Amino acid sequence: MQTMEESDPIHRQESFGSKTFTICGRVLNCGAIAGLAAVNVFLFLQLQAVTYKVAEEQNQLDEIKDNLKTQQNQTVIVQEKVEEEHSLTIIHMGGTFVLITCLITMFHMTAHLQKWNEPIVQTKIIAILWMSPIYGVTSFLSLLFPVAHEYMMIIKDFYEAYCIYQFLSFLIAVLGRGDRDAVVDVLARHADHLKPPYKCLNCFYHPSPDQSDRAMSNAVLLECQILAMQFVFFRPFTSILNFVIDAVEQYTDKDHNDDDDGAEDFNQWAYFASPKFLVLMIQNVSVFFAFAGLLKFYHAIHEDLQWCQPFKKFLCIKGVVFMTFWQGLAITIFFYFVDVDDDSAIAVDDQHHKADPAQTIQNILICLEMLFFALAHWCIFPKEEWEEGYRRKQLPSVGIGFADFVSDVKVVINSGKASRARKKMKREGLDAIPLRDDDYSNAIPTAENEYIDSEIDMGDRVIA
Repeated sequence: MQTMEESDPIHRQESFGSKTFTICGRVLNCGAIAGLAAVNVFLFLQLQAVTYKVAEEQNQLDEIKDNLKTQQNQTVIVQEKVEEEHSLTIIHMGGTFVLITCLITMFHMTAHLQKWNEPIVQTKIIAILWMSPIYGVTSFLSLLFPVAHEYMMIIKDFYEAYCIYQFLSFLIAVLGRGDRDAVVDVLARHADHLKPPYKCLNCFYHPSPDQSDRAMSNAVLLECQILAMQFVFFRPFTSILNFVIDAVEQYTDKDHNDDDDGAEDFNQWAYFASPKFLVLMIQNVSVFFAFAGLLKFYHAIHEDLQWCQPFKKFLCIKGVVFMTFWQGLAITIFFYFVDVDDDSAIAVDDQHHKADPAQTIQNILICLEMLFFALAHWCIFPKEEWEEGYRRKQLPSVGIGFADFVSDVKVVINSGKASRARKKMKREGLDAIPLRDDDYSNAIPTAENEYIDSEIDMGDRVIA
């Protein structure tokens, strides 16, 4: 028995078309899935290839970084070795200069001790001669141990002030040989040229300077001693004050850097408003008064001490003070205005404390300069000065004969002028008196001299 579906041809065609469409849709879905799978596989392979290349490039970058880091470490090691060699070179130079300075000074002191003719005077000289070794040794120790620089500065500043007063004591000892009244008597002979002492020191004057010339001289001497003595007490105080200010500034800068994560607000002009600069200026005023006292005493008695060359001795003391104060100030200000990297520090001690380049340069210069000052002391403070019957020797001048050459040139020029003067006198009908051969430079006083002088300038040689 046939069903209705089988007997209906139209229904059979529709069923076949529906199946065909379903099969085609499935085929298309499978093809799309296969295509997507292929695309995913291709993208995955591409991603793996890119990842592999990135990994290779990253490895290459890591190798480059490692090489750069290795080279940087090697550069740092080489730089540290160079800085260490530089530091050792500077220390060796400074040590050599200081050693020679000490040997020269010790030999000089020994020479004075062997000729101990004036103990009162030569004791002062020995105290002054110690100046060069003390300055040299303290500067060398500052090079060797930069962390101890401030302590060395206190010692150096104290002896500087003490040496200035010792020079004044030296002048007083030369005049009086230990007798203060004799020095007052010498000053009394120059009372007309003495400047009145400062009135602010009247409480120290006894008797009053207005009473007599001798009282005035005594007051002037006391004034000079007070002006020099104040520096002996004031200079160490200012040095200690500078040390305290430096310590406070370092502590404050450390806290400031911790709070600001290393940010710096650098102002070049801040130094001139800092407490350290103010202390420096006050210290300069104290130096001024000390040297004012020395100069006042020197101007009063320089004629009485001319035989021992007091001004040259004063320049030796003044030169040392100049080199340590003004030279150090100039170097400090220069490095303050010039942007200097911290890595440019020269000397490094055992605790890796880098020295300030300014103080390193100042210390090595002082080590060198003290050698020259030791030689100058040898020449300016000779032991022969204190021997009985001493007379200052006039050393022959060392030159290249230029003065003789200039003299010969003058002879030739004057000879030409004389020749022209004779010719002119003959043209005007005047008789010229011949110049004497044995005294060409002397003038013969005649009436024609006035004529010749009015015509040309004959200098010291006049033709008559």
